[in-house]
Amino acid sequence: MTSDPQAKADKFSWQPNAKILLFTLLMLPLLVALGYWQLDRAQEKRQILAEFVSNQQAAPAQITDLNSAENLQYRPAVLTGKLDAKRRLLLDNRVRDGRPGYEVFELLTIDDSAQKILVNRGWVAASLDRRVWPQVDDIDDEVTLRGSLYAVLKGGYQLDDGIGRVSEWPARVGWVSVARAEQLFNESLYPYQLRLDSDSPAALETGWPTVAVQPEKHTAYAVQWFVMAVVLVLMTVVANSNLSLWLKQKKGFRHE
Repeated sequence: MTSDPQAKADKFSWQPNAKILLFTLLMLPLLVALGYWQLDRAQEKRQILAEFVSNQQAAPAQITDLNSAENLQYRPAVLTGKLDAKRRLLLDNRVRDGRPGYEVFELLTIDDSAQKILVNRGWVAASLDRRVWPQVDDIDDEVTLRGSLYAVLKGGYQLDDGIGRVSEWPARVGWVSVARAEQLFNESLYPYQLRLDSDSPAALETGWPTVAVQPEKHTAYAVQWFVMAVVLVLMTVVANSNLSLWLKQKKGFRHE
């Protein structure tokens, strides 16, 4: 009696191959899990985009709004104060249009308040010589800044730059959040940073994508993973049975 699953075609027969079945049992849950993970990512991006649209339509936040407990992510803001140009953070490895550069961060001390907020002035090109610092104009006078409030989203990669405390300014760092900026500046800061608008005083090259990958792309990735799971199941059935010959014979009977 033969063990070849394709040997008999008069009726469907199932003759499993242990190695193929083991491979399928290992891979199928992984493919399905990856599909659902991409669907979850798509939903997360939809929520972020909805939050962006909702808060961008709100009236610009003033100093009195900074103590609000509501969600201010992406909320426009207009704040007046003085920037600290003597202590400047340069966020490394920021690439725009294929050019390496930095994002420039300074502290704004808000007028009529002891509150300080981290300000992202935008992007500036980097020299190919790492010893050369970028040229950034200092803003010494009191200034009214316009931008959007932003807190770093969870997830993503953080480059370990090995910096615990800044001893010399400006400082080049691999990642920045408000919590980390508090450690680097040794100051208490407002929990959102201010990303400047392009037409705001002190703005460099600005503009940040709300999400790096659109929800539709995550959905497309999910479909790909699910299709791969279906193909894996079909290939497993074919490899462990005489399905292909049985279907051919059934088709031949219909034509006779």
